Amino acid sequence: MHRWLFIGGGAALFLVLVISISISGNSDTSDGEHLGKPQATAAAITSKDATATEIKKAIQPVKKVNSHASALPVFTLYFGVKDSFDRFIFANEGASEDEVKALFTVNATNMYEPRSATYAADVFTRYVVYKVALADTDTEIEKVLTVPIENTVTDVTYAGISLSEVEQKLAMRDTLRLSYFSQQEYEYLFSLDAAIDARALARLAIAQDRDLSREQKRNEIFDQLNALGGQEKAAFEPTLDMEKINQIKQKHADSESRYHAIAAEFGHQVAERFSALWETQALWQQRVDAYRDYQEYVSASAMKAQAQQDALATYKQTHFSNTEQKRLRVIVDVNL
Repeated sequence: MHRWLFIGGGAALFLVLVISISISGNSDTSDGEHLGKPQATAAAITSKDATATEIKKAIQPVKKVNSHASALPVFTLYFGVKDSFDRFIFANEGASEDEVKALFTVNATNMYEPRSATYAADVFTRYVVYKVALADTDTEIEKVLTVPIENTVTDVTYAGISLSEVEQKLAMRDTLRLSYFSQQEYEYLFSLDAAIDARALARLAIAQDRDLSREQKRNEIFDQLNALGGQEKAAFEPTLDMEKINQIKQKHADSESRYHAIAAEFGHQVAERFSALWETQALWQQRVDAYRDYQEYVSASAMKAQAQQDALATYKQTHFSNTEQKRLRVIVDVNL
């Protein structure tokens, strides 16, 4: 299938994720009702340029026998309709734009009473055209906004992207959406994603605030992440779990206390994994410290410069593998 079907218009584009070590596997996939589920109201708009007022007038309560005496249910907009559109597109992977639109029209005709089926096909058609337009414009922002959470607590300005530039790109995308959909349609199709984008934009603003210390940034960002709910928070659970584990590590100095604290929160399997990890890290740190001590000893000796270099090289070859020597060079030699 053409790339337009999967670029833009799907899930919120402004998620900042990092999965350092998988702690839990939440799989909340609730994303609204299925396209074919009967709704409580009816909509009958066929014109692409229909105004919000016309749409409002066209929505009528559903009765047992609708005005067309049709036994089929009435289609109306609902939160999650965009996800249903995306699932239909994905299910017809390989079809062209026109073929996908034609398939949906047939599907809607078979599922809904005639007037609302026409409206359903019209909204879907505009959604496909919108995705094509989004793919062909410069309003895509996934790349500039995919920033690991550990980077959001530093003073780095990501790839030279300013906060105002990101805001401008988001505004351009909203303008594009509203050129294809009425305000009411926008609410059902994109408002949930727009809210996620706004919260992510707030996190980016915190990350780029030079008046905040690293610790202040971290605290504010994690406070916001912890305040999220439902599926949005589930996406950040690995990051939040890692933060809890790091807090436990800082709070408890001895390994046994850390183990029991992690086991109480995440279970013994996770506690064992992190205990082994931290033990390995501690042993590595001991070896690094021993090298630093030897480095100081050699530097303070009366050996000539070349002899000092030879002595350090011999020590590294004796106590570290080739891979470990590369790590050691980054940790120690670069920071001389």
